[in-house]
Amino acid sequence: MRGARPRAAVATGRADLARRDRWRFIDSGPGTGAENMAVDEAMLEGHAAGEVPATLRVYTWRPAAVSLGRFQRAESSVDGEACRRLGIDVVRRPTGGRAILHTEEEVTFSIVVSAERLGTSGVMDSYRALAGGIVSAMNRLGLKAGLVERGMPSASPEMAQDPACFAVKARCDLVVGSSKLVGSAQVQRDGFVLQQNSLPLRIRMDDWEQVFLRPGDAPEAVGLWEAAGREVSYEEAAGALREGFSEAFGVEFEEAEVSEREQARVREVMAEKVGVRR
Repeated sequence: MRGARPRAAVATGRADLARRDRWRFIDSGPGTGAENMAVDEAMLEGHAAGEVPATLRVYTWRPAAVSLGRFQRAESSVDGEACRRLGIDVVRRPTGGRAILHTEEEVTFSIVVSAERLGTSGVMDSYRALAGGIVSAMNRLGLKAGLVERGMPSASPEMAQDPACFAVKARCDLVVGSSKLVGSAQVQRDGFVLQQNSLPLRIRMDDWEQVFLRPGDAPEAVGLWEAAGREVSYEEAAGALREGFSEAFGVEFEEAEVSEREQARVREVMAEKVGVRR
């Protein structure tokens, strides 16, 4: 790809420091499921149109929500009645993958950037490149994390059909030891990447059992508090992500808010397609 940076620079975190790109850093705090998904969609469109720079956004969820993968069937994945009873929204992501139950006990972060800037070709290549920033962030929190490796045990046939993202490890996910810590999903449009990532502070299996239509087996997944052996605040985790991506990609972050044009697009997307049911 013409103009692409060498992949080794991204993979090792040795980005071109002299270049010092400026990316946006947006801390949105808590938002509804529909709003959160619409903002990510608007950011991708805005960056692809050249209206906003590459962006790292962190946020959380209020009220709790289940996000379905782009092609996932709601009726075979979640208990709609239980979600209504518990006040949990159900929304659809612009990215693929399986369902995630999001609460305020989570740090969600999305990245929009061009594949050219990453120096990548193909979805898995982009996952590997962006993993450099996530790994660097986890190192700052005292964790040794890495992408799922080929040699890790595969899910049982029953678990492979599980609709819950954190019940199954994919090669785009980050693990601590053999336990899944960060779930990621991606979409690419015309050479521009949106990757959405879920970092739960803790996993509440009793909530899972009410919401997901899934086997009863416990997933091999871990929340950040358990992995770190301490309570890590949303603010500390968000700061670690900012510093980790800055190091891995040689960028300077400027604190920003969603632009007025993006906000207008958010309202359109929320009206068009994000909500599945309340």
